[in-house]
Amino acid sequence: EVGFYKDQKSAAQGVPYHSQIPVSLKDAACEVALDYKKKKHVFKLKITDGNEYLFQAKDEEEMNSWISIISAAAAADKSEAAASLSAPAAAARAQTLPAAVTTATAAAAESSPGKREKDKEKRFSLFSKKK
Repeated sequence: EVGFYKDQKSAAQGVPYHSQIPVSLKDAACEVALDYKKKKHVFKLKITDGNEYLFQAKDEEEMNSWISIISAAAAADKSEAAASLSAPAAAARAQTLPAAVTTATAAAAESSPGKREKDKEKRFSLFSKKK
């Protein structure tokens, strides 16, 4: 499964982004979105219910890392279904994306001083400032 979280703190608390339930990777396909031209380093995740999710990575290396990890998780799901139920518990553990992905996202969010000020204002003010 792939879960969606606003940030690392939300993930640690188990609070999904916009109450989005995790997406099953059973029989899913993950590949570079060659037909998507608006942005670079975009890949798509196709799931069995017909939905497609587009993701953008910061560079080609990160994109390839996401694709390989998601593909490995989908392949592990297929091999688990074929294997007997006596498989060790360690093989059934959830896959985790590289730490660089979450730290890069957090660093990008913190790099914008205007955004930090707005976020700070939202957290500490009950009323919006008059302009």
